Amino acid sequence: MPAARSSPSPHQPDPPAPARRPAASPPRSFAEVINLWSCAGELAAILDVEAVTVRAWRRRGIPARYWAAVAAAARFTGRPVDERLLAELGAIRKGRLHG
Repeated sequence: MPAARSSPSPHQPDPPAPARRPAASPPRSFAEVINLWSCAGELAAILDVEAVTVRAWRRRGIPARYWAAVAAAARFTGRPVDERLLAELGAIRKGRLHG
């Protein structure tokens, strides 16, 4: 029975450690949420809406009926957005508009 090796061969270097990305801070506005995607068209395609609609959301805010879909898309791609964050942004926005 061959002896098990406990260390890597001197001819094969250890694989590089995975790069660590700094923890992304959560977006502070709907515009920042949208900007997490490479372009409005990318998010629009995921949500099955027009890109012009998503671009308008940068100013008007993402409608609540899309929060679950945006959060799911973000979760699937590792972006720091969830429904709770979107609701907080919506509450802040509502306070600014009516407060």
